[in-house]
Amino acid sequence: MSTFKTSLRILVAHRLYILIYLVLMSAGAVFVGTGSGNATDAGVTQVTADVAVIDRDDSAVSRALAEYVGSVGNTRPLEDTKQALQDATAKDRIQYILIIPAGFGEELQAAAQDGTQPPAVETVVSYRSYMGSLMNVHTDSYLNQVYDYLHALNTDATGTQSAEQSVERAVTLAKGSMRGGSAARLITQDALPLPESLKLYTLFSLFPLTAFCVVAIAVLMASLNRPPVHSRVSSAPVTGRSRGLGLLGACLLVGLVAWLWFFCLGTAVFAADRIVDAAPRLGVIGLALAAYTLNGVAMGFLVGQLRLGENAANAIAVIGGMAFSVLAGAWAPLDMLPDAVIAVARLTPGYWATLATGGAFNAGSTSAQVLTPLLGYCGICALFAVAIGAIGLGVGRSRARAAV
Repeated sequence: MSTFKTSLRILVAHRLYILIYLVLMSAGAVFVGTGSGNATDAGVTQVTADVAVIDRDDSAVSRALAEYVGSVGNTRPLEDTKQALQDATAKDRIQYILIIPAGFGEELQAAAQDGTQPPAVETVVSYRSYMGSLMNVHTDSYLNQVYDYLHALNTDATGTQSAEQSVERAVTLAKGSMRGGSAARLITQDALPLPESLKLYTLFSLFPLTAFCVVAIAVLMASLNRPPVHSRVSSAPVTGRSRGLGLLGACLLVGLVAWLWFFCLGTAVFAADRIVDAAPRLGVIGLALAAYTLNGVAMGFLVGQLRLGENAANAIAVIGGMAFSVLAGAWAPLDMLPDAVIAVARLTPGYWATLATGGAFNAGSTSAQVLTPLLGYCGICALFAVAIGAIGLGVGRSRARAAV
């Protein structure tokens, strides 16, 4: 009996895994990509945060600060009570809460006059969104402007300017400085840019790609190792080399099907109109996904050689696939993670696959000078698959010797 044909029958018999890990999860990736907005030549959409200001000082400085924060964010009403603050924070209704303590205006004027450290305001920043942190940067910049202008006015004062006039002048100058920015405009590249939705789809696909390959191959090898199936395959008039090649072909076929499904689906849904113009960069993305898929195949082969149960294979597929995706930067940018995590991420295949795909999306041209380093990243990712596969072969050889 042909090992390859037997493997195909086993895979078809376990088509529920194909439905869950391949079809349903790819539909989720399409949903994630579709839900993202793409920048167009018409302009750039400015995203603002929901903010609330609690002014306990009611001075000229605090009123100006509250007015500025309201101008760069969407102001929401909020009571100055502990319960209201906790409720807004827990439910994430407001991304940024600014609390101006009593006496803040006078302390800021005194600090500017003496040249000492300015007082601080209290803030509550949402941990679920970057917009709250961005609002905090805006607030700090505005306060620094007011402080600098107050200090300069106090230094240059001739004695004819009152404290109220200095504050009013400093607030006016700070407001003008903060509004002195220019509007954002989208600059087109020499190469037609790939849609952001395809990038999100590709990143989200890393998890189901790994999970499907690991589960499918581990279940396949577990079925082949069952006594009835193993005896029938072993009794066939073929050499052990042929049986090994048949199993290798079946494992590679699993990876090929997964790669073709995810890559072709993403290209057809998100980049069908750019296949010709962006073909070189799409090729790099496809090659990076192929190299990453090989790692899923190698992991499935290793799990199969360990002869773990079906439940264990599912657990390893889900947890391992998710861990690899996180370390690849698929769920959150690696820049936001600690340096120790980034160092560990470099030792995983997903990091190099994401590096290649990210470079393809950000490439301004399709010259060999730009794309060649990305091919090197794909090669590094594939080397991880070779290493994992070699470990799997070593485990299998050890089990074979122990059985003899």
